[in-house]
Amino acid sequence: MTRTKRFLIGAIIVLLAIAIATGYLYTRQSVVVPRIVVGSDNGTPLMATHTFPFENNQITITVPVDAAVYHAAKTTDKSISIYGNVTESVWVTDSYREMVNDPAQDQMYTDLLAQFRKIRADEGLTSDEYLELIAAYTQSLTYETTPDNPTKYPVETIVEGTGDCDDKSVLMAGLLSREGYNVSLLLFTPESHMAVGVGSTDSLYKDTGYAYLEATNLSYVGIPPDELEDGVRLTSEPLVIPLENGTMQYTSGAETAYIRDMSTLSEQKVMAVNQQLAPVMSDLTAKEDQISQIESRMQALRGAGNIGGYDALVLSHNALVSAYNSELSSYAAVYNYIITREYDRKGTYVWVKANMPQ
Repeated sequence: MTRTKRFLIGAIIVLLAIAIATGYLYTRQSVVVPRIVVGSDNGTPLMATHTFPFENNQITITVPVDAAVYHAAKTTDKSISIYGNVTESVWVTDSYREMVNDPAQDQMYTDLLAQFRKIRADEGLTSDEYLELIAAYTQSLTYETTPDNPTKYPVETIVEGTGDCDDKSVLMAGLLSREGYNVSLLLFTPESHMAVGVGSTDSLYKDTGYAYLEATNLSYVGIPPDELEDGVRLTSEPLVIPLENGTMQYTSGAETAYIRDMSTLSEQKVMAVNQQLAPVMSDLTAKEDQISQIESRMQALRGAGNIGGYDALVLSHNALVSAYNSELSSYAAVYNYIITREYDRKGTYVWVKANMPQ
């Protein structure tokens, strides 16, 4: 996970400057955001290919992107001009919405979603699985951040195949909103982080009204990270930036909540078993050292009772260690399965239900 980048506030507020210079107070409040201005066609489309895991498959998607659109987006000045007394929540909201919905990217969205829809039809995916498919695509794009860079347009993230928290969140939210899902951007300003909010029937995040969906790495819907990669925890109330007017809800929140609970329980059990096992192993190690010292100094006493007592101790302790190891391996297997299959909520739920120790 990562720290998000902030939009650059435009320093050129020409009308306000003129108003001040002439003594005329300009009172209109507005936000002027950048737009992608496409020049001449740059020729052959750019082919953006990405392979990612989803459920039991490896999915490969290749989308053609108009080179002129990409280069225009890449070179667009992403500064924002603010006129009047506009609050931060207003200009930030306007900025991100315009970035997601810039019309120059419409064809890119259309071509990419056509491929997702074909996979949905071929695999018979439910509405929740389709959302997870789009999420897995975006999450699995390479995470990369560069200090002090403005947020990328979705077309940039697609072509470059990389992005950080806000780049990937903007892309994911743009795709999901166009497919009719109720989604938002969640901006955590104090922690410099961004995620996606998904309308859901379960596992809502704080008071946002949405389930949390991390964009920077493969993860389940409704399970926020314990902490970001730099150790920062998400403690602030995020600014909620709704996109479009989608109404479709995620309905598998109860399953992801179960997966989260079993992951937590398994981790706790592994730690507890390790703590129980530590004194046993320490006792055995101490006895081994004691016997080794006796053997090295007094070979003639090999047949003495010390050795027999040690053997008996080993037998009882081995039985205990075996029982602990069995429990340890069962919970460890569940925990490891959960954290390595975050692109497969459906299969993970079934597997954990069948394999969780009773």
